[in-house]
Amino acid sequence: MVKKINIAEKSLASALLLKPDIQQFLDQLKQIMNLEDNLNSCLRYGTISHADAAPQLLMLKRNKYQLKQKLIDEVHVTNNGTPRKIEYKENKCLWYTMMPDKRKLYGKTREILLDKLMEYYGLATLDFKMKTVFEQALDHKDRTEAVDAETLYHLRASFGRFIDEELCNTDIRSITCDMLSEYTLKMLRRAQWVDDQGVTHKVKKKAYLDYKSVLNVIFQYALLKDYIAVNPLSKFSNKVFYKECDCAKALSSEKIFSEEELIRIKEEVRSRINDKRHKGYFINGYAILLAIETGMRAGELPSLKWTDIKSNHIHIHSQQLSKRQKGGKDYYYADWTKNEKGIPMGGRKFPLSKAINDLLSEIRSLQKEKGIVSEFVFCHENGEWIKTDAYITCLRRLLRSLNYNVTNNHAFRMSLNSNVLSAKLGLPAAKRAELLGHSVETNLRYYTYATKDSMDDLVNLFDSNCQEHAKTQEVSPRSHQNVVVFSKKESSEHLISQAF
Repeated sequence: MVKKINIAEKSLASALLLKPDIQQFLDQLKQIMNLEDNLNSCLRYGTISHADAAPQLLMLKRNKYQLKQKLIDEVHVTNNGTPRKIEYKENKCLWYTMMPDKRKLYGKTREILLDKLMEYYGLATLDFKMKTVFEQALDHKDRTEAVDAETLYHLRASFGRFIDEELCNTDIRSITCDMLSEYTLKMLRRAQWVDDQGVTHKVKKKAYLDYKSVLNVIFQYALLKDYIAVNPLSKFSNKVFYKECDCAKALSSEKIFSEEELIRIKEEVRSRINDKRHKGYFINGYAILLAIETGMRAGELPSLKWTDIKSNHIHIHSQQLSKRQKGGKDYYYADWTKNEKGIPMGGRKFPLSKAINDLLSEIRSLQKEKGIVSEFVFCHENGEWIKTDAYITCLRRLLRSLNYNVTNNHAFRMSLNSNVLSAKLGLPAAKRAELLGHSVETNLRYYTYATKDSMDDLVNLFDSNCQEHAKTQEVSPRSHQNVVVFSKKESSEHLISQAF
């Protein structure tokens, strides 16, 4: 952090500001920064492309750097008025300069050092408030990482939910680990509420981790830009705050559907297909039916093409993404799935069972009958692909009409994993993870639940075992004493083919 300037230095800075050249440089610098902000806003809203904005942003960056250098040449001078040297120290990989008080000031880059010098002499143009740094960090993340608009939207939503006005306006450089810990504890306790039955509800662990993600984005960027020397989160312990969170794993009834509930959903979709409103072509309903069978993500359904349907599997390797812009959203095709994080890696394959094949054949026949031509499986009558948001809304309304508490597409993925891949097929976690497109850890921690009918299943297993035992006893009272019977273990591939 830069040392506070003393009264004599402050007077010097004020006097220097009276010089026409310095004031002119500052005015030009502010104009350039305003132009940068406008261009970045246009990029966020999609009113200008990266290809068009990049040359302009590069030119503005060069002009800004030159103006900073001119300003520092005017104020960072020796007693005889010559500019002080700015040099690179190779053994530390840092830029440095000698200050008037004989100490050295360092920066990771020359421009970062220039910014520190401008602050030292009272010429700083940067805003170090947490809210400002957060916006800068998101803009940097958007430009340098393969993040979708929804990720940025959720980060902003979490920032608005958990960061109060006082912390928003706090200088990022003055925030310590103790300050954050104290704030976090108070915030989590303030967020608790008591229902009519007197039960205290705490912030969910996932929501707390969303808050922590916001802090990580802010302080990692501040560290990158050399605004801070030490990340206050480096000694921040999650375990301490988990005590103030609801860390209980959700019940099966809060996450997945039973087989009977899934049958009821299918029947409801089928009944709506023949409504006058849909005229036999309830395309979002057909997407729901495929989601139940395959566990595809909501964004993967709209981007599914007929060319992705192979002889014995579905090739799931894309998703529909969107960018927020003025007047709505812009939807686009991405040739990678969520877990591939912006790098196409071939996607995954899901077995083409008879039920899935029959469903796809039905959709194809309907489109042919109605004269619909489109490369996408789920499209409107004009051939345009369906939108993820419209699908999610349709699904939520349908499930609410059935009085279900679970109303999201994600539940189909977890239901398929728990009811079929795990309970019926007994597939190992690695195979389940491969079919659904995520890690083994994710499958075990977030996707595997006891089926809603597990007690009935256990009763049947016990009864079945008792019957087998009785049969053995009938054959010979002593025949089983020295015999161990091993059941035949079937392969994962055979189990999949039998189940589908």
